[in-house]
Amino acid sequence: MQKRKIDLELPLFLLWPFGSFLLALRSIPSRKSGFIYVLFTTLFGYAFSFTTISADSYRVAWGFTNSHYTIEKIFFNYSIGAITDVYKSLMYSLTHSFSENPKVLFALFGFVFGLFSYTSLKLLLDIKWKQRDKFVAIIALVYFASNAIININGARFYTAAIIALCAIINLYYYNRKIWSIALVATIFIHFSYLFIVPVILLFYFFKSALFNYKKTPTWIYLSFYIGFFLSFLSDTNLLNFDFLSGILSTSVADKVELYNSSELSERYEERGETFFHTVSRSFSTIVKVYLFIIVLYIKRRLKNGVVLGEKHQMLFSFVLLFFAITFALSIVPSGGRFITIANQLFLFFLVHYYLIDKTKNTKRLIVGLLPAFAFLLLFQIGYLGVVLTSSTIWYGNLIWLIYEGWDYTFVYL
Repeated sequence: MQKRKIDLELPLFLLWPFGSFLLALRSIPSRKSGFIYVLFTTLFGYAFSFTTISADSYRVAWGFTNSHYTIEKIFFNYSIGAITDVYKSLMYSLTHSFSENPKVLFALFGFVFGLFSYTSLKLLLDIKWKQRDKFVAIIALVYFASNAIININGARFYTAAIIALCAIINLYYYNRKIWSIALVATIFIHFSYLFIVPVILLFYFFKSALFNYKKTPTWIYLSFYIGFFLSFLSDTNLLNFDFLSGILSTSVADKVELYNSSELSERYEERGETFFHTVSRSFSTIVKVYLFIIVLYIKRRLKNGVVLGEKHQMLFSFVLLFFAITFALSIVPSGGRFITIANQLFLFFLVHYYLIDKTKNTKRLIVGLLPAFAFLLLFQIGYLGVVLTSSTIWYGNLIWLIYEGWDYTFVYL
């Protein structure tokens, strides 16, 4: 019966891509569902409308229309510190080689994002079929919402975030060292990852010395508590990284200076004054406090006799330490966005913790994730999904969607 449902996904994609995508979500581990998932995210990127001036997608489309860099020029500018990363510029150059349509550019962004978004969901649901009950489904929904496909909008940071998430899970949970390459690659997608990638790799290669496989060390709990409370005392302020000039190469130091400049800090402060960002910060605080409560609950349960396996214990310790780091990074321009990765890592751990400790209180806390993440579920997915894309993506067929954007020309607003 399940196989028959999955077989409907591909033909349905031609008639109603969004409906096919919803069916694919019901059977994530299958290759056919993975193909549908990535195909839809590619189409979803193609469906961006570029009619909202304040949206990142509008700014990216504007930049694409007004730039014609060669690959040689991109890497030259990167080498001298004129640009902070190369991913977006390379995608510009690749798309310009066969199309001037920004919708095609965002289809490519959607493909890359979708590939790793699907991989992250597959990692989350790498459990037995009979273990996937409604509580696992709630965690999976919130996990998906934390970095949903609407984040194709920004092209860089959240694409790097979903890649970093996959890399960290593969490194720390499955011990697949090859994923360290993907983690390092995030620096070339968004330069701010230079602040966390070396730390993550350092923790990984010295994990036997840092983490106790039987219990979480007291110093990690203290780091988590201190980072949590300090995050309420600091806003997006500017740190002085002048001391790095003598340590880093001239090119890297120039990129740090550019990223840490007063102009960039002011730009993020201006964006933070909008109604959207004000509401977003409020709900982010709710999420942060709620996950803090769950951590305290898990700590108490572990003290009272719940036993984690070695992999789960080490992962829990790393997640708490990573939370502390992301809390500290909230004082770097745009650094607070790293909390997205920490949240998803914790939700990944929570699935495995739930399978060990299926008490009523654990289930209540999982259900409580829905109101805590309400903003992400209703606004960032629902509202932004409607505002930033063509409405045809939700009800149209494949041919209609492609034809609608075939001869699209960017309009300056």
